[in-house]
Amino acid sequence: MPSESRPTERTAAKAGQSKHKLSIVGIGPGSPQLRTAAATNAILSADFVVGYRPYLELISDLLPGKQVFSSSMGKEVDRVKAAVDLLEQGSVALVSSGDPNVYGMAGLGLELARQPSAVEIVPGVTSFTAASCRAGLAFRECVAVISLSDLLTPWQQIEGRLRLAAETQMPVALYNPKSKRRDWQLLRALDICGARDVLVAKNIGREEEEIFYTSSQKLIDEESLRERINMTALVIILGRGTFQGLTSQTAALNLVGIGPGDPENLTQEAHSILKSSQKIYGAQRYLQLIGDITSAHKVTHSGPCPERMAARLREAKQVAGAGGKASILTGGDPSIFSSGWRILDQAHGVPVHISPGVSAFSSVAARAGAPLVSDFALLSSAHDPARLSALAGAGFAVVAYNVKGQEIASLLEEVDPLRPVVLARDVAREGENTMILTAEDLLAAKPTGFRNTLLVASANSRILEGRIITKRGYDSKYCY
Repeated sequence: MPSESRPTERTAAKAGQSKHKLSIVGIGPGSPQLRTAAATNAILSADFVVGYRPYLELISDLLPGKQVFSSSMGKEVDRVKAAVDLLEQGSVALVSSGDPNVYGMAGLGLELARQPSAVEIVPGVTSFTAASCRAGLAFRECVAVISLSDLLTPWQQIEGRLRLAAETQMPVALYNPKSKRRDWQLLRALDICGARDVLVAKNIGREEEEIFYTSSQKLIDEESLRERINMTALVIILGRGTFQGLTSQTAALNLVGIGPGDPENLTQEAHSILKSSQKIYGAQRYLQLIGDITSAHKVTHSGPCPERMAARLREAKQVAGAGGKASILTGGDPSIFSSGWRILDQAHGVPVHISPGVSAFSSVAARAGAPLVSDFALLSSAHDPARLSALAGAGFAVVAYNVKGQEIASLLEEVDPLRPVVLARDVAREGENTMILTAEDLLAAKPTGFRNTLLVASANSRILEGRIITKRGYDSKYCY
C-alpha cells in the first residue's frame, strides 16, 4: 500500500465549490470477487483514496499510484474532512466496506460535503446479504437490520426496535453484535427475539471466513460459542418467511444476482461465472441487462413463476450433469425477495453456488443519498400499512418493494408528513424514475404506476440539494 498522505489545508479555497468529484464507494464485504465494476472504476479514477486502514488493505490491488489517507477506528469525521479538503486538489474516493448506506460513510459524507448534490454514492454488496447467499438463506417476506452498538444510538431505541421486530417474528440481521467491552447486548437481543434458528457469519469474503448455523438458546447457554463472535461477525436470527437451501462454493449450477440493472453493478465473481457458463437462464429483461459479456446461449421461459423456475432448474441441471456450467439469473441479490429460493427448494440435494449482487434497496438508497444509514427494515410488499408506519415510527428506515401508486396513500397515512421518502422505479435501467420528497409532498403528487420501490428514510433525515442526508448521532459523540 502507498504511504499515507495527509491533505493540505487550503482555507482560502473553501468558500468555492470544487470542480473535482467525491465518490463514496462501497467495496463489498472484503473479497475482490464481491467488488463491483463500478466500485473498481470509481477508485481507479480517483486521485486520492481515503478510508479506514483495514478497509484500504482489502483494496490494496487498486491503490498503486494513488495518494492514500487512512485513519483508525473512531476517526470517521477526520476521514470525511480529509476527503472534502482533498477535493481542492483532485477527485476523491471515500471507501466504505459493504454498502455505504448500511452503517457506512454515506450519511456523514453527505453531511459534511460542501455540495451534496455533486457527491456520487456507489452501492456495494452488503455483508448480511453476502452471508445469506453463502449460507443458502433467503428472505421471502421481510427482514430487519439492526446494529447492537449503542455508540451512536441509545440502547433504549435499539431494544424498542428489537421488540417491534420480534412481535411479528421478523428475521433480524444483527450488526456489531459483540466486542471486548460490550458483551451483554447480544444476550439481550437473543432473549427478546425468543427461540429461533440463528446464522453466524464471520469475516465474509475474507481469508478467515467462518459460517455456521446454531440456535438462539445454544448461543445463550454456551459461552464458548459466543466467544467466536466479534465485531467482524453478523448474527442473523431467522424468522418469518426465511428459507434455507444447500449451497456450495464450487458448484457447476449457479444462481447469480446481477444487481439492479447496470452491468457496472455486476460483481467480479458474477462476471466470471457468466463469462464461463455454457447456458444462462433468466427473464428476458435480465438476459438483456447483462449485455454481451458472454457468448453463452441465453434461454428464457414463459408461464407462471413456479413453472418457469422448474424449467430453468431442470435444464440447468442437465448442463451441469453433462460437465458444463449453467447460470440462472435473479435481479438484485438472490437472498432478498427473489424467486431464487424456488431453485434451492427444487434442487433436491443438488448444491447450488449463489453469487450475491447489489440489492435493489441499496441502489435506490444510493440514488437518493443516505436515507438508511441507521437501522432499517425491508418488506416484500405493501400489504401491511400498519407495520410500515410502526417501523417508521420506531426510527427504522423502511423499504417496501412492488408498490402500486394507489397503495401509497395508505402506506404513508400514519408516517410523519415531513419524513423524507423516495419513490423509485427501474433504478439503473432505461426509463429510471426517482422522486425524492417529503411524505406529504409525495402524497400530494399522487404518483401512479406499479413495481415501485418506496423508501421511508431513517429518523433524523432531511432533504438538502435534492439528496437525503441522515444524521446517525455523530454530533453527540464527535466534535465537528
